[in-house]
Amino acid sequence: MNSTLPLSRRYTATLLWLCCCCFLLLFSLGLSWQINKSANFFYSFWYSPLNIEQTIKTYAPENTQGKRDFAQTSREQHLLSFSEIVDEIHNNGKGLARLSYLNNDNQHRALLTKPEVVHLQDVSVLVNQLRTVSVINTLLLLITIGGVYRFKQPKPSKKERYMAVIIPTVVLLTVLALFGFTEIFYYLHTVVFPDDHQWFFYYQESLMSSLMKAPDLFAAIALSLSAIAAAIYILIYRLLMTKIFSG
Repeated sequence: MNSTLPLSRRYTATLLWLCCCCFLLLFSLGLSWQINKSANFFYSFWYSPLNIEQTIKTYAPENTQGKRDFAQTSREQHLLSFSEIVDEIHNNGKGLARLSYLNNDNQHRALLTKPEVVHLQDVSVLVNQLRTVSVINTLLLLITIGGVYRFKQPKPSKKERYMAVIIPTVVLLTVLALFGFTEIFYYLHTVVFPDDHQWFFYYQESLMSSLMKAPDLFAAIALSLSAIAAAIYILIYRLLMTKIFSG
């Protein structure tokens, strides 16, 4: 950034650039979510590396809810069940209680218990809230870009841009290193979901947990979300952000 510019304008330009970056990051994550959702969160890809089939075969025979026959179901049934859960949590969770699986006797059996249905409905509520946040964020991104372009804000210096990326990244990696993904994952559940709603399920009591091999699958999903969001962010940044700031 040109050092001869008034200090107030330099700070304003830097602040607007940071806002653009933050809004663009959230926009990229939202778009990545939609891509992952359309690909069923790459469940079929993660299925073998995470050894989900073996998890089901190990814990489903011990199921305390009378669903031990799920251990004999096929990979295709597992993919279908996960896909149906994904569809339902993105559709207000109205049909979660009706989800079923087909056992070896060609009988349809309820896939989820009542506490699991309640939990997934809570997840559906959260997804709807995130949709609202995504719409608001997109509007803020467009408004900020429009303001930067309209008032011809100067581009922040390389040092400012690098520090804005490096500092949050170091903080995030430090938090993950100190506490670990699993601990953070569980803590966020205590913050997001109602206190009187069950959100932790042992594999032996929940086909949902064994089907998803929680929290391992969610770590994998977080990885794919982050990777795709990073690619989207870099692409849009190079196509757009370098153009809207002058000089």
